[in-house]
Amino acid sequence: MRMIGLWTLALLALATPGWSGDIYRWTDAAGNVHYSNMDADGSDATPIAHEAPVTPPTDEVGGDGAAEGTAAPGELDTFSAGASLKRNALERDLRASQRRLREIDSRLATLARARSQNAQGSAATGGVGTRSAAPQGVDLRSEEERTLATEREQLTQHADQVRNDAAKLREEVTARLGATPPWWIDLR
Repeated sequence: MRMIGLWTLALLALATPGWSGDIYRWTDAAGNVHYSNMDADGSDATPIAHEAPVTPPTDEVGGDGAAEGTAAPGELDTFSAGASLKRNALERDLRASQRRLREIDSRLATLARARSQNAQGSAATGGVGTRSAAPQGVDLRSEEERTLATEREQLTQHADQVRNDAAKLREEVTARLGATPPWWIDLR
């Protein structure tokens, strides 16, 4: 009985390529290229060989592939892909900055709590507290707190710059493509 199951699986595995159909490529009236496993009725669908790599069709608009005043579709696709990659890199950068800001805020809150608790006095100081309010111009924060506050300020400025870069990229993408593409998600 086990032998029949193995032979059945072997035959099914060999028969699978016979079930797969051809892949067809055609261009619609708007000039968009489509790929499907079914022949498009009434169109210029051409079968694509399974082993052959799929190459985008070439437009016969002009010598450089672009009509006067417009970009070639391949050029727009390349621009769109590059803009999408830039947008994703900006988003990763912004998320990393925000994550680091949360870590710094948490550490600053912990240090501020410790400073306020020590201001009330402890067994180590014999119950003697320190001033809770510093005289004007005196910073009671520790060196670590000052360093973290400086880093926090720099990260905040960096996050704002990343948001500005994303806004400029969106404007450029919208201008080049004529509209904001559906893949675009604003950074927050």
